[in-house]
Amino acid sequence: GEPCNECSMCVAITEGRAMDVIEIDAASNRGIDQMRDLRERVTYAPAEANYKVYIVDEVHMLTAEASNALLKTLEEPPPKVIFVLATTETHKVLPTIISRCQRFDFHRLSRKDMEQKLLRIAGAEGISVSPEALQLISRSARGGLRDAENLLEQLCTYYGSGIGLEQVQSLLGLGNGEQARQLIGFLVKKDLPSSLKLIDKALYDGLDLRQMNADVVDYLHDLLLVKSAAGTGGDRGREESAEMEKLARGADLGFIIKALRLFGGIQRELGDSSLPMEMAVVDMLAGEAEPAAAEPAGSGQSPYKGPVDSPVSAGGKSAAPLTNAAASTSGSVPPAPKKAESKAPVGKPVVRTPVEPVPVLSNGAVPLTGNRLEQLRNSWRHIIDQAPDDLKRTPAVAILRSAGVVPIAVDEGTVTLSFKYNIHKEKIDNPENKRIVAGLLGQFMGQACKIKCVYEPAENHLVREAQKLGAQVIGIEEK
Repeated sequence: GEPCNECSMCVAITEGRAMDVIEIDAASNRGIDQMRDLRERVTYAPAEANYKVYIVDEVHMLTAEASNALLKTLEEPPPKVIFVLATTETHKVLPTIISRCQRFDFHRLSRKDMEQKLLRIAGAEGISVSPEALQLISRSARGGLRDAENLLEQLCTYYGSGIGLEQVQSLLGLGNGEQARQLIGFLVKKDLPSSLKLIDKALYDGLDLRQMNADVVDYLHDLLLVKSAAGTGGDRGREESAEMEKLARGADLGFIIKALRLFGGIQRELGDSSLPMEMAVVDMLAGEAEPAAAEPAGSGQSPYKGPVDSPVSAGGKSAAPLTNAAASTSGSVPPAPKKAESKAPVGKPVVRTPVEPVPVLSNGAVPLTGNRLEQLRNSWRHIIDQAPDDLKRTPAVAILRSAGVVPIAVDEGTVTLSFKYNIHKEKIDNPENKRIVAGLLGQFMGQACKIKCVYEPAENHLVREAQKLGAQVIGIEEK
């Protein structure tokens, strides 16, 4: 069954000139007409070889009608015809076709096999590659030899015949893997500020965040194996394996699994923005952050625990209205003059009449009336910046700050927020996040507030900004 690669037939097939080996691209010949034509041609006997071989590549791309037409031929094939169906998505092929085939599943190559193959190629081409560079190339290819060979060819084109670890890191937009190890170390230590600063620095240094996230996932996977005593850190060096074992002792198994799910789930979302990684970090550590300082005695529940139902706080005291220049920030807005209060007898409670709060905007003393939507938009950044520190660490405020969220309507206490990306809308729709946002906006507006989230693609936001500048919509092109 193995080709000799010496006879005329083997040489003709290798050189691609054998008339009896026909390759069909099902991605571009996916209709029923092409399959009908194939059914007519298979009846002809082979010209040179003992069999006529049809290789149908990407067979899952055939239409349903074309697949049924091919099925008829597979049920009763001519005696001298062999079909080879190739696909990367077997689940999309009709079960009736699969049941009539011998199935061979090709798996990804191991890193060791790939390194040996690349080493043979490098030796034949006169290329000098360091062992560390080969390991990084094979790890980046993730089991795909074609990707590894393409990467080796690019490296030769850019850097010549001498390739080291630094050249591979530079081409892939990587550090030396230290960023992934540092980030996981910060996560284990519950250090949120350092984690976010590291991601921001990686983006500033021009590193590929997609590759960095993949390194984080690989490191977490090896950390999981070490923690569960199922491995020793993969093919990493002795010092790195010792460091990983030390890190595994300080990490909880559930914590590692949660990190794997979060960072593994954002791999496809990563692009030029660091927000998905930052959100994954916040999701990991938001519940782990230290609790905020205790409230003064008698102040009741802290704000933002829920929508504001009335201006009277727990305990019967009048709640001071939250302005968009927070009262706790010294020097931001001059304090309003205090009204004279009648003194009550000592030992008797002071009863105050609830006063409807009047929010104050950043320009001094303009109440939130009239065009409430425009005032909310103008103060949007200020509202987020003046949020308490414990809220700034929550996913809800992080999305409001970085995801391009825009208020588009204010109607009877309901604020409608528009999101460019559906993933951010779904996160704010989470009851806990929606409660935080409702409390934040409700305190600014001085009344109970509800949140409505809508998803509008990025182009809708661009149209809205153009309309603010005087543009008009003259037509809508249907996609």
